[in-house]
Amino acid sequence: MIALCMLASSCMSDLNIKSAEIIDQSIAFKSVDDLNAGTLGAYAGLATNTISISTWISDEATWPAENTSGRGTQVFSWKQDAVNVDIAAAWTNFYMVLDRVNRVLGALDDVYATPQEESTKQQLKGELLALRAFCHFELLRHYAVDYEPASAGVPVMTRSYIGSPARNTVQEVFAQIDTDLETAKTLIPTTFTNKNRITRPAVAAIQARSALWQKKWDVAITAATEVINAIPLASATAFPDIWLDKTEAEIVWKLKREAQDARIGDIFRDGSGRVLFAPSYKWMNAVDASKDVRFGVYAKDLTPTATTRRWTVNKYVGGQPALVNLADVKLFRVAEMYLIRAEAYASKTTVELNAAASDLNALRIQRISGYVPQSFVTAADLLDAVMLERYRELAFEGHRYFDLRRRKMNITRTTADAIMAPGATLLTPGDRGYYLPIPLKELQTNLQISQHPKYND
Repeated sequence: MIALCMLASSCMSDLNIKSAEIIDQSIAFKSVDDLNAGTLGAYAGLATNTISISTWISDEATWPAENTSGRGTQVFSWKQDAVNVDIAAAWTNFYMVLDRVNRVLGALDDVYATPQEESTKQQLKGELLALRAFCHFELLRHYAVDYEPASAGVPVMTRSYIGSPARNTVQEVFAQIDTDLETAKTLIPTTFTNKNRITRPAVAAIQARSALWQKKWDVAITAATEVINAIPLASATAFPDIWLDKTEAEIVWKLKREAQDARIGDIFRDGSGRVLFAPSYKWMNAVDASKDVRFGVYAKDLTPTATTRRWTVNKYVGGQPALVNLADVKLFRVAEMYLIRAEAYASKTTVELNAAASDLNALRIQRISGYVPQSFVTAADLLDAVMLERYRELAFEGHRYFDLRRRKMNITRTTADAIMAPGATLLTPGDRGYYLPIPLKELQTNLQISQHPKYND
């Protein structure tokens, strides 16, 4: 992790040895093409840890008996600790990507660009800043003590250096995120539309999600509106094709996955066909199987004619039979923006219930056959409806655990969903397992960083 990598670098320096596989950034980046290659390398480092952690801790999946691999089961049982590799994965991954981003940014201003290349160079800077903001946000969601402004967040990394960084406060981390996103938006041109990378709408989408966490309702509304105006919702007909990678409808930003990449679907069903984590009965009961297009897209019964049902998450099977479980990772979709804006409208001091209900109904109309728009009397009722819709719409995309945590809500499972983890049916904000610890290796090599208080016993 952070300090361990830095310690290794320090030792190499003391011995005056330079690895043949490491190239100094002042040498590595000599042209705009080099900067582009470095930026692509940063994107390539992003993994799917957020999806797996949210799936395992929350109430959207169940652990079937056929999962004897052990993968994710400790976290599912709410018995995670600082040495658990599943817990450390997000910490390692996002700080690795931050290091790559900062190395390219550290060299960027000194790289010569022709007048024709200058706009590309500035666009790359914008992408890198937005990517840095995204990584800091994901680290904060995972490892902050809580999401209150003065609470301990995560170390902010805006440059690559040897040292032992301490936690910044949540407010300080968000301040850096906001600054990077605001700058990024001025650098990325509106004509850049590659959804495999960060575009202007993608920057706005990150802003909207970040503002939701900060309870900056007007900022969330403005940013979400920018995305909604730029990209329409997918129709009920087009929606299934999103998950087969046959269309980019309503996608804002995705991670393109090729044959050599890790397969996101392996989180739920491995290459041998063994179901590791299935849709929870709680989630399936919350979705109308006959009228809601999401049910058949997200869940599949592998034994429809048998007495014993065998369900699997079908969302990431992909569209290539020869490459089962290989699918692009949809990091941001317009559907989320409708739900963010609805929540923000309902949470303002001066509640805008009609606007909030309009957004919620607009999404449901595209997902539920024969849906009749609803009206809401109170903000509390509307917010409950938004949380339910987030549960349905964003399942298995890395949201549910973090949604419950930011609202300080209990995680509750049905007994049927916890058969393999008896007792793991109620997790409250007062329980240790509700939070993620800083990995032990980071604590051992970085004496400046503090563990989550719940893990100090």
